[in-house]
Amino acid sequence: MGTATAKKTDPVLAALVDIVGEGNATDALHIRYAYSYDLSFVEPKLPDYVVMASTVEQIQEILKLANREKIPVVPYTAGTNIGGLTIPERGGILLDLKRMNKIIEIDTQDLVAIIEPGVSHAQLAAELAKHNLRFGWPVGPPSASVSSCAISHGIGGMNARYGLQSQEITSMEVVLPTGELVRVGSCAIQPKAWHSTLPLPKLDGLFKGWLGTTGIVTKLAVNVHPAPPILKIFTVSCDTVEDMVSYMFNLSNYEICDDLTAVSWWLSQVPIPYPYRPKPDDAPEWNSYATTYSWTDKEREAREEIWQKVVEEEQARGSSVKVTHYPEEALRGRTQLPSQVVGSTKNYCKMAGAGISWPGTFTPAKKWAPVYTRWKKILIEHNLSPAVRMSMYRGVHYGMLRAMIPFNKQSKEETENARRAIIECLKIDLDEGGIPYKPPVDFAREINARAHPGYLMLLKRVKAMLDPNDIMNPGKLGI
Repeated sequence: MGTATAKKTDPVLAALVDIVGEGNATDALHIRYAYSYDLSFVEPKLPDYVVMASTVEQIQEILKLANREKIPVVPYTAGTNIGGLTIPERGGILLDLKRMNKIIEIDTQDLVAIIEPGVSHAQLAAELAKHNLRFGWPVGPPSASVSSCAISHGIGGMNARYGLQSQEITSMEVVLPTGELVRVGSCAIQPKAWHSTLPLPKLDGLFKGWLGTTGIVTKLAVNVHPAPPILKIFTVSCDTVEDMVSYMFNLSNYEICDDLTAVSWWLSQVPIPYPYRPKPDDAPEWNSYATTYSWTDKEREAREEIWQKVVEEEQARGSSVKVTHYPEEALRGRTQLPSQVVGSTKNYCKMAGAGISWPGTFTPAKKWAPVYTRWKKILIEHNLSPAVRMSMYRGVHYGMLRAMIPFNKQSKEETENARRAIIECLKIDLDEGGIPYKPPVDFAREINARAHPGYLMLLKRVKAMLDPNDIMNPGKLGI
């Protein structure tokens, strides 16, 4: 990617080329432009350089250089997030890690996979399938990075059973912003042991949920799980969000589901209607799928008995819940993961102009109905579809509430309209105790405005300790 002319005239670029080799560092405008935006409402911003590293040692040297020159560094893998997380707030070096894509080991006895940051969901899925194993794939493109999703508290198709992807992390290797190499978890004590972060201090928390501002994870170990052979998906529909939340509360108590999710009518349409289109009067407002896997027919029958009991109890209370037939294509999208059917964010925004973003939040389930009701009003007022998803996770009555909002990125007015609507929705959720995940800077500011002063103090101290020159993805935490 680098050019001889640029190498002679720009000492920083010359140093980067010396580290990663000719063709792996550039300041070419057309390449920098490709890294300056994503699908979200976040304004595009150009990096000054794009660098592709292939070894841990190269990353260390790049960060040492960045510290000497006080140059920001933004770690990047697949760039598939929709929160502007890798758009450089202050220019600098865009460090692309996709060439570090080795699956180092799959331990089929202790059920741990050790991977580099560039390993995609599709790549890991294909390798795990050889051993009849699986991981909690997100509703996202197969090209997305497993590591990036996991350290950002990503969700997935098995999270109702096992917890968020970040809860599956068992060890990690990290290059600190200052260039030192560290390990946390069991691999820090025994180099070949990657099985647990416990009972050691949970130092992995210094690098999870920090949006790439505290270090670069170069190796990650995650729990993987056997794949039971018998699949059964239970589907229902209902007319009100209150009825759907009641059904989900009831079913989640039994902990029989690998995934327990409901989607509004607008989200069940792929692509999502843009601009807003009223729901047909005869269509239910909510559809739910409860994915279960079993080892034997008797186990499957027991799960089905529990589900039928829940449906009957809800109907006896006067609920509008009805058993439905879920479209085969949608079922494939939920089970043949990573999904190429409904998983790509591009599919969601085909009726708009290539823009999509969200208020994606972890919200107590008891708040879902009132928050959705207010979100729906706001979004319709902005001529946007209330395309909302609700999912139960480990901890039973707690989970994910998010709205997928497509918009026309070719229009500044329509993009700004969507941004304002999303921020309005976010404020409502924050006031009800919800916390946004993978948050754009606009979200971070709203979070910090409500934060306990001790929390902000601690956040700043940890950031300053690990990154004294504030070079790692600066500005993303909104502090």
